[in-house]
Amino acid sequence: MLGKITVAISLAITTAHAADCYVRSAVTSRSSLAISHITDVESWVVPVSAAEKKCMVTFRAQVNGQWITAESEKTGPRSWSESQLCAGAVDQERIRILSRASGSRMTVENNMVCDERPAIQVRTVALGERIRESEVLPHPNFPKPFVYRTAQCKWFIEPEVQPGRDLLQRQGIICQLNPTQWQVVDKW
Repeated sequence: MLGKITVAISLAITTAHAADCYVRSAVTSRSSLAISHITDVESWVVPVSAAEKKCMVTFRAQVNGQWITAESEKTGPRSWSESQLCAGAVDQERIRILSRASGSRMTVENNMVCDERPAIQVRTVALGERIRESEVLPHPNFPKPFVYRTAQCKWFIEPEVQPGRDLLQRQGIICQLNPTQWQVVDKW
């Protein structure tokens, strides 16, 4: 009995070790509050250093029918316009108002995703073969995709080392069949 348990545990560890796993997370925040109007915006821009300036703003915001007074400041490079810098300060405070507001609800979801399929690697491909785009190297001289007879296609290269000879560089073209599958349509 002890032998069967040991074998089962070692198989579980081996299986978990062979799989590539990662954690997928999603965070959702919902708030019952909304800023419906912003008015009475007053701003002052002052130099901070030779390279930066700061905009300080005060404004009134209507949050679910109630008026509140808000103030904020934002520092940025002198190359930014005053309106760009001050708009950033107002936007920054709007986000703070909503994040401080009561009635907000946050949901966090974590999933462990494991994949036991072998890792996709660049390899030698054959004419007519269906492959994933990442199984070939993009052609350095022709990196942009092109359309041929309504299909999106790409150039690729395939280095080949021949014993006693120099490196041979093959080229080819793949065309997309669906979002994950491509076909080798030419190779020379």
